[in-house]
Amino acid sequence: MTAPIHHRCRHHVCPPTLARPGNHEQELPPGLAPVGEESMTAAHDVHIRFDHVSKIFQTRSGTVQALEDISLDIGRATISAVIGHSGAGKSTLVRLINGLEHPSSGSVIVDGTDISGLTEKKLRPLRADIGMVFQQFNLFNSRTIYDNVAYPLKLAGWKKADEKARVTELLNFVGLIDKAWVHPDQLSGGQKQRVGIARALATRPSILLADESTSALDPETTADVLQLLQEVNERMGVTIVVITHEMEVVRSIAQNVAVLDHGHLVETGTTGEIFAHPQSETTRRFVSTIVGQHPTEQQAARLREENPGARLVDVTSVDGAVFGTTLAKLADSVSFKIVHGGVIETRDGALGNYTIALTGPDDDVARATDELSAISHTARSNPAQEADIHD
Repeated sequence: MTAPIHHRCRHHVCPPTLARPGNHEQELPPGLAPVGEESMTAAHDVHIRFDHVSKIFQTRSGTVQALEDISLDIGRATISAVIGHSGAGKSTLVRLINGLEHPSSGSVIVDGTDISGLTEKKLRPLRADIGMVFQQFNLFNSRTIYDNVAYPLKLAGWKKADEKARVTELLNFVGLIDKAWVHPDQLSGGQKQRVGIARALATRPSILLADESTSALDPETTADVLQLLQEVNERMGVTIVVITHEMEVVRSIAQNVAVLDHGHLVETGTTGEIFAHPQSETTRRFVSTIVGQHPTEQQAARLREENPGARLVDVTSVDGAVFGTTLAKLADSVSFKIVHGGVIETRDGALGNYTIALTGPDDDVARATDELSAISHTARSNPAQEADIHD
């Protein structure tokens, strides 16, 4: 379970009041304060475990193997991304976590409990500890924002005063306290997803599942929602599992990554490892959508025409700081120009792939080539996170 949320006024300014139109004003509890260090001490133990899990569906057209022999650990209080193309098995995997599907074989262990064969009755308390954020928001259009967030609390039988305090707390946290009495059709897509996140957090879950939660949003709104999810993780200690097909989402928020392809777990690692050293062809294709890759034969031919007399050198998965330092130390007699590639920032740091055109005396260019080649694959992941997700 997550630690209690301690209250304080943000920046020592008391929050606004919440008043239903026509009623007297009611002062609300202040917004959320950072969680104390004690709640984060178990940041790297296993929260969710898949132990040789397979899932088979029987359809009219035959048998469908959605997942095959998945073994995966997800660390407590981490943000882990599961990425794959449509049909890879991502949604099936997330439905196994909250017990909406049962594995055909293997075990799904959540917070130390094997949920694989639990009855619906025994699954109910588990689901109260797992929040869900959906791609299409799934809000009740006939209910106010307040009532949407309060809905799971009413189902759980919370007292009216506790319900009001919790809803107030969450609307302050997601920045929608002034929208409490409007309806979803009066909100933007990003605001609707903020409501969805607030509702998912209502019962104080220790796990939050975000299934393609930004796919319907524009890039700017996506960035805002991802920042909010990161705050949920950092301030509440919630374990977040992000299901996505977008590498930009992985880059922005994830500490750890699992790559699915046609029901198989093809690669796992920290975000830095996945971007710097992708091992599977599926992962390399995903990474290539966001990190500049080396030129094709056709592109290389064009670059040679555009840089006559230059030697083209490829530098792969290089740490940004190391790359800059190495360029600065090249011999003064050597001129260089970055002609292809790019850099990307992940939560583990900057890395990139580059093609550099070198000109100058032959011996100096040869030495510069050796120096640049030596720094390939220097991009590293954060070692403190290496045990959080693995096969």
